[in-house]
Amino acid sequence: MPELPEVETIVRRLAPRLRGRTVVRADVRRANVVRGTPQRFERAVTGARIESVSRRGKFLVFRLADGRVWWSHLRMTGQWRVERERGRTRPGPHGRGGRVRESRRMDVAHRPDDPYVRAVFELDDGSTLSFVDVRTLGEMEIVSARQWTRREAAMGLEPLSPEFTPQALAERLAASRRPVKEFLLDQTRIAGLGNIYAVEALWRAGISPRRRARSVGVRRAVRLHRAIVDVLRQAVEKAGTSLGETSQDYVDSEGVPGSFQEFLDVYDREGEPCRRCRTPIRRIVQGQRSTYYCPGCQR
Repeated sequence: MPELPEVETIVRRLAPRLRGRTVVRADVRRANVVRGTPQRFERAVTGARIESVSRRGKFLVFRLADGRVWWSHLRMTGQWRVERERGRTRPGPHGRGGRVRESRRMDVAHRPDDPYVRAVFELDDGSTLSFVDVRTLGEMEIVSARQWTRREAAMGLEPLSPEFTPQALAERLAASRRPVKEFLLDQTRIAGLGNIYAVEALWRAGISPRRRARSVGVRRAVRLHRAIVDVLRQAVEKAGTSLGETSQDYVDSEGVPGSFQEFLDVYDREGEPCRRCRTPIRRIVQGQRSTYYCPGCQR
């Protein structure tokens, strides 16, 4: 599932290409990728001008010129792609009265007629924004500014924001009876942190994922805070994590996979020696998610 680094990478790729663009036509091909009916969504987005593209937690946030917010959650396999037609219509030799239409084609890997394309949005510059989702678990909606503010208020702290301090983390940990790994995945506590990076941060901080959040204490919380921030920043620099080579794996909006998988210290390394103490890495299940940790040096 795309987590904060993957969504942040997609936002950085999309923002310069979508800022100021207007949706001139919308085609929702699978009803369950939008809240409400496809027809209602198509009407709502057609003619909308995109002012900015940003991220909140694991959500992509398209802010529209009229104040509304178009949010998108990728879930397990959602992807956004922007395709620009090659050989766009260009002015002919006789000025406005004559135009020469060249051959038109899309990059084969990014064709909007891909069978997994669930929604297509034609933009005013001739490019196409497509939502691709193999498992069809992603979703999107257009809401008012007030509705988005209410939704956003229910989300936790942004872990790369100034508000996410060691003290803020320690206070929230102290108020929770849950295992620390499950606490970290709670999007009402910390927004954007997912399974891969929670596992990596706990290993870096030397904290067992089984430990109760309230028993972490201030000193460990300081280490955990630094580990969370460091692993997320490094993953963003590497454009996220791509674990495999199938159509369901994460790629950015240009079809390029991330590379942070080359730097994972514990995730998906069951049975391999810990890089710190050489104890074999173990895998357990917490909250229906795989947790990898070192029983030797994570306490």
